[in-house]
Amino acid sequence: MANIDKNTGLKIHGPLLNCKMYPMGAAYAQALYIGDPMVLNTSGVATIASAGTGGIIIGAALGFFTSEFAPLTYSYHPSATAGSNFVLIADDPRQLYSMQEDSVGGSQALTAAGGNMNLIDNDGGSTVNGLSGWEINSSDTPGATAADQVRLIEVERRPGNAIGTNCRWVVRINNHQGSAGIVGVGLA
Repeated sequence: MANIDKNTGLKIHGPLLNCKMYPMGAAYAQALYIGDPMVLNTSGVATIASAGTGGIIIGAALGFFTSEFAPLTYSYHPSATAGSNFVLIADDPRQLYSMQEDSVGGSQALTAAGGNMNLIDNDGGSTVNGLSGWEINSSDTPGATAADQVRLIEVERRPGNAIGTNCRWVVRINNHQGSAGIVGVGLA
């Protein structure tokens, strides 16, 4: 049976290790979704991360709140939402996530585990369920580049998930804003 194509961005895998509210700029111009990779600018304001090698990430967006810390009425953060809002981010460098590969450049083999890869935003996100459209960029080659964004830990072990198109992997942020990226190991 084929894997279901259901991208959710960076989805918490296992226990949530830590999360924190971070401020967002007033009328943030881009829509944000649960599972989007986030980064802090030099002023400590949360914005969406950039895809690709060198794109640092502090963690994944878990929810969006008003300046009074009340949840937004949407399950996502619409673009140019008025006022200074907050985003709740899973920000522990050890946090594990489940994430789907986009399979545009083919599928990763089981031997890709332990390699570093980058992310890609394929469709922004869903205004219906509020989930992110970010995925593992399977056009990237898993390797030992310390500045790549995530480390593939293992294939997510659950029914309906297998190596191949739209496989879900357990990943950890490799190029974490709170710690330096490390070189991939165990790769030929």
